[in-house]
Amino acid sequence: MRSQARHAIILAGAAVVGLAVIAFAQGQPPAAVQPEPHGVFGALLNYLHKQPFILLFLVVAAGFALGEVKVKGVGMGSTAATLLLALVVSFWAFHSYKIQYALPEFTSTVFFNLFIFAIGMKVGPQFLGGIHREGKHLILLALLVPLLSSALVYASRFVTTLAPGLLAGILSGANTATPGFGAAQAALASGAAKLSPEHAKLATDNLTTSYAFLYCISMVAFTVMMSFLPRMFGRDAVADGKAMEKELSGEDSAPLPGTADAFIRGYMPLDLRVFRVENPALEGRTVADLDHAHPRVAVERVYHDGKVYNPPPDLVLHRGDEVAMLGPVSLLLAGGPHIGPEVDDSKLRNVKFDTVEFIVQNKEVVGKTLGELAQHMGQGIYLNAIFRAGDQLPVSRDRTVNKGDVLRITGSARRVAGLKQVLGPAVKPSLSTDIITLGLGLAAGALLGAITIPLFGIQFSLGSAVGLLVVSIGLSILRTHNPAFGGPFPESARQLLEDLGLNVFIAILGLNAGPGVQHAIEQGLLGPTLIIGSIAAFVPPLVGWVVGQYVFKMNTAVLMGAIAGARCNSAGMRAAQEASKSIVPAIGYPVTFAISNLLLTLICYLFALMG
Repeated sequence: MRSQARHAIILAGAAVVGLAVIAFAQGQPPAAVQPEPHGVFGALLNYLHKQPFILLFLVVAAGFALGEVKVKGVGMGSTAATLLLALVVSFWAFHSYKIQYALPEFTSTVFFNLFIFAIGMKVGPQFLGGIHREGKHLILLALLVPLLSSALVYASRFVTTLAPGLLAGILSGANTATPGFGAAQAALASGAAKLSPEHAKLATDNLTTSYAFLYCISMVAFTVMMSFLPRMFGRDAVADGKAMEKELSGEDSAPLPGTADAFIRGYMPLDLRVFRVENPALEGRTVADLDHAHPRVAVERVYHDGKVYNPPPDLVLHRGDEVAMLGPVSLLLAGGPHIGPEVDDSKLRNVKFDTVEFIVQNKEVVGKTLGELAQHMGQGIYLNAIFRAGDQLPVSRDRTVNKGDVLRITGSARRVAGLKQVLGPAVKPSLSTDIITLGLGLAAGALLGAITIPLFGIQFSLGSAVGLLVVSIGLSILRTHNPAFGGPFPESARQLLEDLGLNVFIAILGLNAGPGVQHAIEQGLLGPTLIIGSIAAFVPPLVGWVVGQYVFKMNTAVLMGAIAGARCNSAGMRAAQEASKSIVPAIGYPVTFAISNLLLTLICYLFALMG
């Protein structure tokens, strides 16, 4: 058995045993009108009903563990596994023990919004390049998928008789289009459908049941399908994702300021070497003399008379002293023998390196070339890259520095610290997150998404997902121009928001869905709803994929995000990221998501009017 499978089984077993012990330790509650569920599992599920916090995060943890399990190298991923597990637990509890989980919808909204904001904060710099490259294709796919899905649902009226409300419910649920469901509800509530009170009530019930049932089924199945789709068509999503990243950023480009990888240095042509002074010509010479003899190599520390110095320029060197020198490896190898033998075990090796981004503000620096700056302050520092208005510029001695340029510099902590007064504000890697920016960004995105525009008698809005994407993408693009804008937003914190946000949202969705699934089965809606909904949910994305791959020749990772957006499926987009091991699917998602949501909202409203 694979180690991942063993870990998942051990985790699930430990959780069940532990919660069973806790449940029985609580004792029997007082008698109630509704009899207590019987048996070990009944008591366990009932205890979790009373402790929704434990239930929620137990499902999230187990979903992540199950998502790691792979069969022949293929797994569901954490998102699909979490939703499937939550659905199973919810349906089991309601069907067998009449236990109905009802976790607050507000909680799911909070975590979903955190997920969407985190996606935008990373994809922003690549988004504009992706739109420029694939914009026309994204728009066409955003029209093709929802229109084809709508046509298939409408055509089902000529094959079978659908109860009132099912037309809009199937379309909105199959496409996980919550705004479409809301528009259909509004149409039925307004009386515009011209139904009798009895039929209006039946239509509303059917709309809600079919939407909830298909939403969950479609979410799970589509999320799993996104993991397999590239392989079905012979494409390598991982390779294509990496290729697109290189194409958008450039093969040898440095990460832009304010992005997740800004302070990941990678290969650096610098090293710290320690040499013992044995050359008689250096006896009685100063550190300044040694610096002058090796202009691109800096003396960082000196071990002299039993003490370690951050050496002043006038410190006199003697034979037997040790000097720690920082510079390009080639110069250290060439200059070292002129000093003496290299020392492997030395007290001088613990020199801390910093990579810092400086935003040029000092008037005395503006207008000078990099070569001129290097003469005055280049000793012991290395210029990684220079950026202007969010674009990387080639480094050359003749490159003129403008106000607002960002210089990414690596060097010893003491030398880098001295540059702040010379260049301007410094931005260093940080483990803290600017909560003010996070809070204001979330509020602004939700506000943008809540703005309503009358359209054909419907109050249409972008929705919080699109609003938050727009704000977070804009914020991340601004940070490439000025990395100090918005304060620190480390990648570890952003990744936590992304992973936890979506999976908590998905878990709540699944845990609340049990009664809806049961109701669909009891009302006999399961068969026609499932058949029509499955056709409407999966045929259009497959057609869209064929068009995107063979007609538009789109990059696989971008196409995955575009199909997920056209299906209004955020979990599918996350599954695409997991499958491609890349952020690239998020490039194709926002445009198709916004257009598809608009179309489905209008069409669901019209379907509801048909009764």
